[in-house]
Amino acid sequence: MNPSLTWGWTIGSALLLFIQAILLVVVAPCFAGLTEWVAARLEGRPAFRVSARWREIRHQGHRPCLRTSAGQASGMACRGALVLAVLACALVPVFTVSAPGFVAPGLFLVCCVLVAGILLLDLPQTLQGGVAAWWGCAHLLADGLVLPMLTPVALLAGTTRSLPVFLAGLHDASPLLDGAPYVLAAFAVFMVVVLAPWGDEAERRIACLSGPDRAIWLLATDCLNLCWVTLAGDLAWAGSLANPALGDVEDWLSACMAGAGLWVGKVLAAAVLLGLSRLVVLTASRRARVRLGVIFLFGLLAWQMTWAASSQPVVLDEGAAAPTAEPQSGPRQGSVHGGLS
Repeated sequence: MNPSLTWGWTIGSALLLFIQAILLVVVAPCFAGLTEWVAARLEGRPAFRVSARWREIRHQGHRPCLRTSAGQASGMACRGALVLAVLACALVPVFTVSAPGFVAPGLFLVCCVLVAGILLLDLPQTLQGGVAAWWGCAHLLADGLVLPMLTPVALLAGTTRSLPVFLAGLHDASPLLDGAPYVLAAFAVFMVVVLAPWGDEAERRIACLSGPDRAIWLLATDCLNLCWVTLAGDLAWAGSLANPALGDVEDWLSACMAGAGLWVGKVLAAAVLLGLSRLVVLTASRRARVRLGVIFLFGLLAWQMTWAASSQPVVLDEGAAAPTAEPQSGPRQGSVHGGLS
């Protein structure tokens, strides 16, 4: 396929990113509902339908908004988080790495967008005042440290390469063999969602929100969580993504359809893992410490394994190199004399 970006590819790529963003926004509440359903089944309590999350968002969107003195700033923070969440839905590869020649950001920039969205979601609780503000500042600090903890993972992709180029290089890597370090990196990214606040703790974070502000907060949270899960799946198995550099347009489109089906499978597996993680009961402070420690540990192991597997310079022993250097001295001297004569 021609890697040059023409006007046709520009329009097609923009349309593809728009469809991808809409798809993730629609699926995100269903993914949250599926996770809650799995967790309820495992705990043996009554489970709501998978579509209950969407019904809650629609119900909150039609309710009147009762804002306090700091409610205006909280509403702006929720809307800003939703904008970043939709942007992240377009930046994270879902079923193809990228269109040929399309400019895409790097892994570190994508992580910056996701973490910035999480920080904006922490602001409503921080602006409440009192004890809630203290817990909001604690969540703000813990979520702000997620990005430094992901630094080893960002080093794997490099600072100059875009995320699609990095994933295209991992397209043929096996998750069990040469791609094993990137599976560890995927677990580090996945831990951002596994140990995130949920349940009653998440309800306390949005106690000051009502009406459309609450609905926007819920939708932005679901979109960001789905983006983290999708990014982790891309790092663990980049071979499920279609590569436009291989084959023609028809092959790429068929690979995109197969990649969409594989993405659904990865999302279902992630929902089961998240449901299992809900069985672990931790306090908020301990969850934050474990979350940051596990993210950094998995990222550091992934970086060390990748560095150890890379080719290292061979250093010869001086004793072994000395005998091989003597026979070469004669011909070099002869050639020098011959050149002088």
